[in-house]
Amino acid sequence: MAQMEIHHLLRYFLTVARELDFTKAAQALQMSVPPLSRRIKALETELGEALFERSTRHVRLTPTGARLVPLAASIVTDFDALRERLSTPDDRPIDVRLAVPELLGTEISHRLTTAMTELAPEYAFALEQMRSADIGAGLRSRHIDLALSHIPSSGSGVESVVIATEPVGVLVESTRFEGRTSLRVADLRGFTHIQGPKHWELALGDRAETTLSGAGISAGRGRFKTLDGMLMMLRQTRGFIVAPFDSEGLHAVDRAEFRFLPVEDLNLDVRTALLWRTGDERFARLAAELTARLPG
Repeated sequence: MAQMEIHHLLRYFLTVARELDFTKAAQALQMSVPPLSRRIKALETELGEALFERSTRHVRLTPTGARLVPLAASIVTDFDALRERLSTPDDRPIDVRLAVPELLGTEISHRLTTAMTELAPEYAFALEQMRSADIGAGLRSRHIDLALSHIPSSGSGVESVVIATEPVGVLVESTRFEGRTSLRVADLRGFTHIQGPKHWELALGDRAETTLSGAGISAGRGRFKTLDGMLMMLRQTRGFIVAPFDSEGLHAVDRAEFRFLPVEDLNLDVRTALLWRTGDERFARLAAELTARLPG
């Protein structure tokens, strides 16, 4: 089998190893599941070892597959860096795979765009949206090079620095709490906490739910995956949504119909950190450049 093909097979393997789901891996690779399965089978045949345990309910790495992950990541990274190593520094910008979380404030998003534009002569950025919970693994497997994450520390082998802290409040119908410029948690008793997508809760941690439930405020049944669904429920019930004031998606909300209010004793914020691999000098310098540009 050609070395070029091995390189591609290892990339497919790393994506499946990260997702542990052939459907999600195929979506990430922009291909269908059957050809991805064939490529993984071809790699297993070439190596003479099973790399995954498959069933209708789960996909797991075998011990051999787990041992292959760091080796495959190193081979893929070295292959990707060949053009950079063979060219002079001024020939072309360094390719950077940068992951961003699903919930990102407008200001930090604008500062990131400006920073990437300023650094474009040296770096060619490729953006990818990724859950904060997956970013540490993505860095260690070398699927990405740098990331913004709402989990400031992602375990061994990853460096991080907090670059933004966004205050959190509640979104309510504009007819609620007229004349008030802020609330206290006790004011929300009798209201229902309308829960958003899982990545919202990840960004906030369990602090919101702990504080609210401790004050006798219950969460609504189920969880909404979209902002439209949450706003529909907000119109139909006596409820509120907990969210960062600067959330990019919530800037489109009609402020004549809904409004944000700070909650003085909720004591919540969303932290955004910049993460990169420990010991990776190519991207440690870029991390320093971004750290200087991204904080407000």
